[in-house]
Amino acid sequence: MNFSPSWLILFGILRMQASENPGIRMTIQLGPPGNMSRQTVYLQADRKRMEFRNSVGPRPDGSGQIYGPRLAAITRCDLGQSFELNLDASEYTAGPYPPKPLTPEQIKARGLQTPLSYASDKPTLRIEVMTTDTGERKEILGLTARHVITTRKQIPLEGSHSQPQESVTDGWYFDSKDIDLNQRLSCDRWLSKGKPGHAYSWVTMGNATQPRERPEFVRIGEPETGFALHAIITSTNTFTLPDGTQKQADSKFETKVTEFEEGPLDPALFEIPPGFKQVAHIERNPPASAFDQPKNLWQRLMDSVARLFNR
Repeated sequence: MNFSPSWLILFGILRMQASENPGIRMTIQLGPPGNMSRQTVYLQADRKRMEFRNSVGPRPDGSGQIYGPRLAAITRCDLGQSFELNLDASEYTAGPYPPKPLTPEQIKARGLQTPLSYASDKPTLRIEVMTTDTGERKEILGLTARHVITTRKQIPLEGSHSQPQESVTDGWYFDSKDIDLNQRLSCDRWLSKGKPGHAYSWVTMGNATQPRERPEFVRIGEPETGFALHAIITSTNTFTLPDGTQKQADSKFETKVTEFEEGPLDPALFEIPPGFKQVAHIERNPPASAFDQPKNLWQRLMDSVARLFNR
């Protein structure tokens, strides 16, 4: 078979574009061990699709989680749009991406104009993050993963209103040269191109107006930037009871990639399916009727007898 030079050039361009924009499909399980949810992520160039279901549990009879409708979230940097789909109801919402900044009126309506008040001019809270690469390596789903342990401590200083906290992330990480597996896109305006920044959130309880903590950050070791193929986060939180007694609560959270495939993706994954209707709001959660305690046969029989005598 003979090929013309122009056909060969076109074939080379298509192959080069395919290699520059590989597609990734991965399934991730996450949540407390024994009660994990699942999501499927599709990534290609500056497009992302995530499929998931919200859940609430346990059921009134203790049989497991109550699931809402099947959902999908699509982000398209090329269109400057994001979409959220209810796959069961064939409905979707659309909005600009990145989201537009709040107007001064919206900021005022949300009570965000109040000047920040700090507890002290000096740091009142130390956030210490220590990252250690153990040097161990192993294969997960055909990928070579690095074993990294990250310990994060919240240490109250003089004038602090917070309690000590500590979390340890025991994870196996993989670096992709072709695509950002952490699901960050170029149109995510809050991303920094350099090293990871620091994050700290101050949560007020009820209508409390306590001054904000002024944190200081201490890093020990090189921060981990890879994608966690498997990680278990163990957290220890200290809290004070009404009688002044201090207690500790431990919790675990696990994330695990169970499927990983690389290759071309169907462009339709990043489109609104035919027949879907655009709406102002989609239902994301289980229906209220799902929380009703199911009646057993004896209860249904007694209800029937009661209705018979109440006629």
